[in-house]
Amino acid sequence: MSLTLPGDRLASAMEYMPGPGVYERDGELFAALTGELVRDEQNTELRVKPVVSVPLEISAGERVLGRVHSVRESMATIEVVRVKGKARQVGTWVMGTLHIARMSEDYVSDINEVYRVNDLVQAKVDETKPALKLNTKAGRDGVVGARCSGCRDRLTMVENELFCTECRQREARKISSEYGQVQL
Repeated sequence: MSLTLPGDRLASAMEYMPGPGVYERDGELFAALTGELVRDEQNTELRVKPVVSVPLEISAGERVLGRVHSVRESMATIEVVRVKGKARQVGTWVMGTLHIARMSEDYVSDINEVYRVNDLVQAKVDETKPALKLNTKAGRDGVVGARCSGCRDRLTMVENELFCTECRQREARKISSEYGQVQL
């Protein structure tokens, strides 16, 4: 095993292409992270296989869980905390935007009837660059956990609506088919 450290010179850019964990500067290839150097002779590529924890990457098409951070007239901002199906939580403060047109198959005139601040939401990632754009049109996407806007008690699902057992009021949301089944 050949251990590399960030900044180690690995080869000339004339010999190999930079792969994951490798960058090029002034015609030379350098390690971007600590790890094992892997030489792919067939594709003439160098990559560094990390031996330390690296930040979780989010890809288009994945489902994420997040908390509604803010709600504005035409969009909601979601703080992404987990990528569904991956054991690790998102390590840094990752924010995604959910535009009103991507919230539901139905017409949405008031975002507050679909999402509220602090709702736990499941969404599909449409784009990652230049910014994280989310979509909750699918039936399995939407609110997976919510609290009453009056007393802050957990809302339960009663006859396909969210209901507060404490103050006895119903609240409108874009409810996921997985409501109450998702845990962070």
